[in-house]
Amino acid sequence: MVTALVVMIAVSRNPSLPDDYEPGDAPNTTLAYRQAEPSMNFADRWGDTESGEVTPVEDFVTGSLTRSVRTFSFARPLAQEAARPQPSGFVLASADARQIDLGEPKLPGKEIPVDLTDEVSQYLWEVYQRLPNKKDGSGDFTWKDPAAAKRVGMSLSKYVISGMDADFREQLYHAGKAMDAAGVPWAILSAFRDDYRQHIASGIKASGGNSLHGGSRRTGGYGHGQAVDMAAADGTEMSDVWRWIDAHGAKYGLYRPMPGYDPAHIQSRGEWRKLAGSLRQARIKEAKAKAQAVSDATSDDEAKTRVAARGSAK
Repeated sequence: MVTALVVMIAVSRNPSLPDDYEPGDAPNTTLAYRQAEPSMNFADRWGDTESGEVTPVEDFVTGSLTRSVRTFSFARPLAQEAARPQPSGFVLASADARQIDLGEPKLPGKEIPVDLTDEVSQYLWEVYQRLPNKKDGSGDFTWKDPAAAKRVGMSLSKYVISGMDADFREQLYHAGKAMDAAGVPWAILSAFRDDYRQHIASGIKASGGNSLHGGSRRTGGYGHGQAVDMAAADGTEMSDVWRWIDAHGAKYGLYRPMPGYDPAHIQSRGEWRKLAGSLRQARIKEAKAKAQAVSDATSDDEAKTRVAARGSAK
């Protein structure tokens, strides 16, 4: 009766108690459930980016990334409780609403591999690292990609590279290899950017969810980025990279849509997915041919060794 009374009081005080909760005969436990989170715009949560008043990186998890929950405790008579075996661990007990830190959030519906396993992603990560200090006309933004990756609980490599669409990565891979062969020392200045990363970007940019780099409304978010900013490795002329894209990018379905307004921005054009599929098939076919050549050469060497061994035995 006491338990039922407590539950009735709790429900009457907070109608958001889950309808399917059944306390049964297990008192002396604590129910913790999430309350509806108040609607907050970006400036309220992270600060005013226009004025430069943005939440410090170290406060991302400890400050804003929390969820409001309410807990209820159900008491058992002391004599009855003493007779029951006690479970190991601890029990959270509280009767008030509070902020419970859930740690760094993960991207919804996405599994995060430990490493970049395919050759395309590994190559693009190497190219990203060619320019360790990320700078443009708006200043040094080296800290921004790591901050965005930390915010979603990912490694930097997975965030910036695997966040791009697989077909777009294929285009970049083939164009990049061609630039390498031509002696053009290109580098990736900026790759995938989610809505938060886009908000803290400076200078010329699309609005939060509308970025082709990976905006939630424009592309669908993580795994669908369709743009990069290209630059040259330290000590070289950036215009060499951009001129190469202007002259040869169409072969790979890439172009600079704003050469005067935003010269570093590179994106796909035309039937780019169909082209990416053809490029992928060509890459796989070439890899198989090389593997077969190595296998044939190994077989020839083994055959020659066996012939030589038989000759020596005679």
